[in-house]
Amino acid sequence: MTTVQHGAVTANTYRSYRVRFWQSTEQGCWRASAQCVQTGETVRFGDVESLFAFLHTVIDKKGGEGATTITTAR
Repeated sequence: MTTVQHGAVTANTYRSYRVRFWQSTEQGCWRASAQCVQTGETVRFGDVESLFAFLHTVIDKKGGEGATTITTAR
C-alpha cells in the first residue's frame, strides 16, 4: 500500500500466508508449507512445529521488515 491512513493496514503491520498441510503416507508425519500472499514466496517444512516457529518469527520480528526463512528437511 502506498497511502497510509489512520487505522489502515500497512506492509509492516500485515502479513497473509496460505498454509497447506499434507502427509506423505497415511501414517507419516504432517508436513506443511506457507506461501506469502504479498510476495508469492513459498517455504516448506518437514513438520508442523517448524511452520509455527517460522510464523512466530515473522510476526515477532521487530520493524516487520521481510520474513526470515527457516528451512527444515526430513
